[in-house]
Amino acid sequence: MRAQMFALFTLIVGSGLLAHADDPALEYKPYATAEGRYKVLFPGPVRTERTEVKTATGPRKLTLDTVQVTDEVVFMVTFIDVPDDVAKAPIGPRLDKVRDGNVGSNGKLLSETNVEVGIEKLPARDLLIEKPATFVRIRIVAAGNRLYQVMIQGPKEFITSKESDRFYESFEVTK
Repeated sequence: MRAQMFALFTLIVGSGLLAHADDPALEYKPYATAEGRYKVLFPGPVRTERTEVKTATGPRKLTLDTVQVTDEVVFMVTFIDVPDDVAKAPIGPRLDKVRDGNVGSNGKLLSETNVEVGIEKLPARDLLIEKPATFVRIRIVAAGNRLYQVMIQGPKEFITSKESDRFYESFEVTK
C-alpha cells in the first residue's frame, strides 16, 4: 500500500529537476480542511484529489492536497485512514513500512529522525530520500486511525531549507 501511495505521488507530481535561482519567493497562506482534520501553511492554491488504493485489508480512500510551485517543486499533504487493528499495532514497524514504501526500489534514504508533532506529541518520523531525478522530504504522522504524510519534492537545497521548514513546522492535526 505504501509503495502504491508513493508511486501515485510520483506520478502526480512528475520528476523534479534543479530549481532556478529566479524562482519567485513563496507566499505561505493558511489552509485548513475539516475532512482532513489538519491545518498547514501552503505556498499557493491547493488542488485536492481523492483516489482509492488497494491494501491488504481492502480498498482505502487516499486524499492528496497538492501545491505545485514550479515544475521542480511540489508541496503535498496526504492522508488515509487505517483499520483499528493496524492503528493499534506498534508505531515503529508501521512507520518503517511507510518509510520503505516511500524509498522504494529506486530511492536512497539519506536521513531519518523520530519526532513528535503538536501538543498531543503524535508519533512521527522525518525522512529525506534521494530519488533518481529529485529529492523528497517527508514527515509521516500517525494520529489514531489516520496516517498523514507531509511532503516536499524538489532540489535538495530547497527541500532542506528554512523556507521548507516553515511548511513542516506549520502542520497541525485538528479535531
